[in-house]
Amino acid sequence: MLIVLALLAGFIIGGGGVGFWLSRRWQQQVKDAETSLTELLSQHQQEQEAAKTLRQQAADLSYQLNEANKT
Repeated sequence: MLIVLALLAGFIIGGGGVGFWLSRRWQQQVKDAETSLTELLSQHQQEQEAAKTLRQQAADLSYQLNEANKT
């Protein structure tokens, strides 16, 4: 009977330890994913600003070319 209780206690403690370890590991992976998504969002916003600037430059150059062709 004592051996059975010791085995049960071992399984419970071992399961709790593994569960705790997996929980910590999962939380770290979530934090890493959030960091990656934040960096990706920042890069995306920078690329959008760059694209907006390039579209504006293209429009300006197109206007200048049309004005030059008129004269």
